[in-house]
Amino acid sequence: MRAAAISLVLMMACTDRATIDSDASTGTTAPGTTGEPTGPTTGELDNPAGFCQPQAQDPAACPADYICCSDDPATVQGRLPNYYNQQVNEQYGVPIFSAMNNVLSYSGQCVDVGEFPSPLASGCPVPCNPTWSASQQDIICGAGTACCSFQLVDPNKDCVLDPDTSRWRSVRGTDIPALTKWGATHTTNQDPEGKSCTLFATGGVDPDPMVLADCFKQLTVADQRGFCYASCPCQEDLCDMKNVGWVPRCS
Repeated sequence: MRAAAISLVLMMACTDRATIDSDASTGTTAPGTTGEPTGPTTGELDNPAGFCQPQAQDPAACPADYICCSDDPATVQGRLPNYYNQQVNEQYGVPIFSAMNNVLSYSGQCVDVGEFPSPLASGCPVPCNPTWSASQQDIICGAGTACCSFQLVDPNKDCVLDPDTSRWRSVRGTDIPALTKWGATHTTNQDPEGKSCTLFATGGVDPDPMVLADCFKQLTVADQRGFCYASCPCQEDLCDMKNVGWVPRCS
């Protein structure tokens, strides 16, 4: 069994993060092989070893023999990531912050990549979204497996009051600019300054405005990022816990 928790420095620049555009409504603290899914990363939650930022490219951020792997499966137009087939169609899209674009991610985990099969050239585990439907998780992670998040949202800063439902939920890129200016407003938000989206939309020239706008829409906080695993411990929805009539999901 790998040694338990390893303390890592959280390298989030929370003071000088530029904004993308109006204030968020926040609240108070709440009481393998290529070609097919490879299955779980491991049966134990001792790998990954802790948070890191692939974008920082800091070799000292992770323990020896670990690499900083993005946990963000976001793709163009919100499609499933094409990790296995490299197709771009109505179902599959190009990963924005993982696979070949791992270095664009501000969210990741230190991973010992030698312990499991992977379809990714880096050997990193397969990123997934814990809020995907069961069928979507089966496609990316494999039947009978799970998608586990390794970072909690900040209920003070990562939740917004949805104007359509009058209920608290986690903030997302589609809330820009009506409910959030992104940037330092939140704690676990991907690409807080929009720099990686700008690079993704550039392609060596000026950013394509449509690609850039779509990239902003795919931005998330921690509850929509994770890795494929054998099973996950139950986690409460920390934003939903702020709502009147909240019903626990974990017994």
